[in-house]
Amino acid sequence: MKKTSSKIVQENPDVRERLLREALLLFTSRGYAATTVREIVEAAGVTKPVLYYYFNSKEGLYLEIMGGISQLFEQKVNEQQILSGSVRERMIHFFTGMFTGAQGNLDAVRLAFSIYYGPPQGAPFIDFNRFFDRTLEIVDSLISEGMECGEFFQVDRNILKWALVGSYNTILEEQICREVPRMNCDSLVKVLNMILDGVSAAKKG
Repeated sequence: MKKTSSKIVQENPDVRERLLREALLLFTSRGYAATTVREIVEAAGVTKPVLYYYFNSKEGLYLEIMGGISQLFEQKVNEQQILSGSVRERMIHFFTGMFTGAQGNLDAVRLAFSIYYGPPQGAPFIDFNRFFDRTLEIVDSLISEGMECGEFFQVDRNILKWALVGSYNTILEEQICREVPRMNCDSLVKVLNMILDGVSAAKKG
């Protein structure tokens, strides 16, 4: 137990998760700026001191939610670095890992996109560009490896990189923007394989 705001707060993981869940739902439906601490605690069925105990503020809740996205991304990056197999297999695994991770956290991803593409709404700054830049770096490195080992033909690495990442982003945005997406993870794999078939030495051989 810990004392905060002259009240005793009992540690409860369920309460913490409920606060995160309700805050995320409110942030995505009403916007970060329009959502108040009062609305969050009422939706979670707790008092303000409980929120302050776990997260200190509304900003703390937001940072915790975005931190979850960051941890998920880093997990997929780490998986890619230790994975064995062909360059194509590792490339597909990286993209599908990020995709299924995003699918499992669509509300948080929607919130990130709304803050990135729209007004910041007074939310704490997060460098969302680093996720995209890191993705480009990883894909570029895999393409370079594929060309060096003879798995891919020598082509314009930059164009191939943008074709792959651009396709991934478009299909990801389909999940975010449409109630019933027209593309899914299987579709993503087919698109990526179609692109990679065009530079595959095995296919041409």
